Amino acid sequence: MQIVSPPEEINFAHNKQLLNRYRFIEYETLRILAAWLPATANMDWKLAMGRLLWEDAQHVQYLYQRLREIQTPAFRPPGDDALEHLMDEALHAPTAVDMLAGLFRVIKPALVDTYRWHREQTFANPDAPTLYAFKHILIDEETHLDWAEGALADHAPGEWENYIAELLGAAGGVSGREERTEKPAQPACRKPFECPVDAARDSRFSLVNRDAGKRVTATDHATQRLRDFESYSQEMLAAETVALIIHLSPDMPWAFTYDSARHCYDETRHCKLGIEWLAHHGLDYTDVPQNTLIFTWRSQYDAATQYCLLTMGNETHAFPHRHEQMAAYAETGDRLSAQFVSYDMADERQHVAFGHKWLPALMAQHGIDRPVDEFIKETVALWEQEYMSGALPIHETEAPEKL
Repeated sequence: MQIVSPPEEINFAHNKQLLNRYRFIEYETLRILAAWLPATANMDWKLAMGRLLWEDAQHVQYLYQRLREIQTPAFRPPGDDALEHLMDEALHAPTAVDMLAGLFRVIKPALVDTYRWHREQTFANPDAPTLYAFKHILIDEETHLDWAEGALADHAPGEWENYIAELLGAAGGVSGREERTEKPAQPACRKPFECPVDAARDSRFSLVNRDAGKRVTATDHATQRLRDFESYSQEMLAAETVALIIHLSPDMPWAFTYDSARHCYDETRHCKLGIEWLAHHGLDYTDVPQNTLIFTWRSQYDAATQYCLLTMGNETHAFPHRHEQMAAYAETGDRLSAQFVSYDMADERQHVAFGHKWLPALMAQHGIDRPVDEFIKETVALWEQEYMSGALPIHETEAPEKL
């Protein structure tokens, strides 16, 4: 019988290697976006970054699910120092716009091209699950490139973007199969990334930063409703905290990062919910003074404490007031407000569940060795003392370091 030589270039072993490279790039991109989210001042970019990193998490999940079918363990280092160096360096951009340009105008376009090439060169029927993953990943990635084309239109390519392109060339491209170029020297513009302790805001905003955690009870329903949705328009602060926790916890299981990417995205959506509500009522969200001290206060604590302050403090204790809101909206026939809060409450229930699910592992990762219930009780007491009082004291301690 004749031996047939297949035209496909990608065999089973090469397929595993390539999928692992893609998974690594998508995962590190997610983490870079999370690290930079608090430090990025442009609110429009912040809102987009929550969605972008969550969609990148979906791509990692697709690739993870496929990899665990064909190799054990599913998560492995790419086995390419040059590729690891590329993604390590992509974090240390001089500015937020340079970081985005490196990811979205160099790395992601090359990733899209490689997905398309791979799609044509694998064995279509035996590797159909991979093709299914690519089909869905490419939908997102192509929209990411479209977003960047508009968002970064005023930013001319420069030294940093060229550096990232040269690093990609030294890694043999996304696939590693291209001719490798010489490893470039670090440019003078490179700025070692520093863990953000403050939440950046652009020049459209003013900062209030006083009594930021204290709930002010209005004397009438209309004023209370306005304050509530002004508060929603500031939920970027919660997204920034979750993003910082992702950055500070690289050794947590993938499932934690996956859940946290969703948590972060939800909070950016809640921020946008407030922005949209204000716009429906003829109000500009940039006129709302920003209580960024909330993020600064949380960021002084380790990642487990930050996570507990948010999930067991703010989110667990939000429901009584939300139920009061819903009753008032039903009484006044305010369908728009009721629908917005209904979706918020559904998300917050999931966030509280995330807190219960992941606090034990996060405590262990950050060296906290005591009963979980005791830790939650003490942290909620801290939240009541420092946040609910509106004091939000900044203690003289060093910022938490990534493990």
